[in-house]
Amino acid sequence: MKSIAILILAATCCSGIAQDATKARTVLKLAAKSASGEVVAEALVDTNDAPDLADWGKEAGGLCVEWFPKINALLPSEGFTPPKSVTLYFDPKLKGVAHADKGRITIGADYVRGHTNDWGMVVHELTHIVQAYPKPEEKFTKPGWLVEGIADYIRLFHFEPNAPRPRINPDKASYRDAYKTTAVFLAWAEKQHDAKLVTKLNAALRQGKFSLELFKEATGKTVDELWAEFADELRAKQGTTK
Repeated sequence: MKSIAILILAATCCSGIAQDATKARTVLKLAAKSASGEVVAEALVDTNDAPDLADWGKEAGGLCVEWFPKINALLPSEGFTPPKSVTLYFDPKLKGVAHADKGRITIGADYVRGHTNDWGMVVHELTHIVQAYPKPEEKFTKPGWLVEGIADYIRLFHFEPNAPRPRINPDKASYRDAYKTTAVFLAWAEKQHDAKLVTKLNAALRQGKFSLELFKEATGKTVDELWAEFADELRAKQGTTK
């Protein structure tokens, strides 16, 4: 994790201990500034309830400061002001892995203790902060499979480009499976049909205007036709037949 360590050292001048007055808790503050002195990314790390994770939390906060601008650049949309601040809270009671909401990432302390190398999880959750999609309304459905797929797309194809890819069973899997399966499908569709597909889908989700028709508008094929083509390529590579 040398890149994160360098980042933290570089941010020493704008890092420190800040008091969260609303909860009377002490949190570590990490920030990155532009050449003009503007804060471009900030992370507040709260390990009060899991003090043994203080060092891990500092690394995670540094990772967020480093990747905030990168993810914002990867998921731009017109008229959208990207977030640049996040709070990381390590919850000793959380049974799951992590979840993100309203500028805050809650991470299971027990999960981190058992998976100390899972930095990709932090980037996945930070992507949810950047996505900032509106809550679903009566006329707009926010497909969870795509939301999670885009988050894993950022993780797998930008943060962890050399990590092993999941083996997808073309006869049982679906683009609606979310996470890594959807991420791999999106990356394939970008490479084969439209390099800006994820950018377009992300913008539509932010505007509350997403529909499956966007796949055809962008690529000339429906999402089901794209999946069928993707699955056929998988079968060819895996030496299987339908």
